[in-house]
Amino acid sequence: MIALQPYHNFGVKGLIIIPAYNEEGSIASLLEELRGSLKPEQSVLVVDDGSQDQTSRIVGEAGFACCSLPANLGYAGALKTGLAFGLAEGFDWMAFMDADGQHRPEDLQSMAERFSAGDLDLLLASRWIGSAQHENHSSSGRKFGMEFFSWLSQRLTGRRFTDTTNGMKLMAPRVAKELLEHNFGDLHAEVLIYLHDRGYRIDEHPAVVREREAGTSMYGFKDVIIYPLKNLILIAVYKLNSWTLARVKAP
Repeated sequence: MIALQPYHNFGVKGLIIIPAYNEEGSIASLLEELRGSLKPEQSVLVVDDGSQDQTSRIVGEAGFACCSLPANLGYAGALKTGLAFGLAEGFDWMAFMDADGQHRPEDLQSMAERFSAGDLDLLLASRWIGSAQHENHSSSGRKFGMEFFSWLSQRLTGRRFTDTTNGMKLMAPRVAKELLEHNFGDLHAEVLIYLHDRGYRIDEHPAVVREREAGTSMYGFKDVIIYPLKNLILIAVYKLNSWTLARVKAP
């Protein structure tokens, strides 16, 4: 049983899901920063994805709920664990936030305020719109990947998503259910294209992405090749699926 910090039974309940794998060097400062911005109706769940360090202990000592997985399921597996819990507990929205300190709690709260207006199904953080674009710096290789998938999403949907690899997102329960029913990759470009084709209302919100506080990225050197190939395959599969469904439903 997972015991969340108490929340008051009023307003729109939100769950902030933080996947963590060997993040003992950054998780404490993130949680302390997050604590100062939490609203009474919001809760936090850290999903410790089979860490081999002190991540789980640090989360517990900080007074936050932690779901410790017995093995490393990977980024998407950790996120889906949090989504399943959020749906079971009846939260009105669920958000993703990275454990490495790159995402700012104040940006998440700004997204939550906008989402509460009720006219969106999925709200994405973007470092490349508004004033946020002046505070972000990425390597040329990483930026090329972002621009490529942004271009591809526009070609396939007619809609430009400027930051498809950003891990901070806020979604309605119906989107969470959709994500749990399919085998997506890292819930990036392939998800956006699929959800757009399914008619979900998606928009972006400016957010700063800071430098990682400690540890190493989950994307290593080999992922420079594997990540785009995997996403291209998944995009092709789900576009074919959408096309097939449209053909079947056509009169």
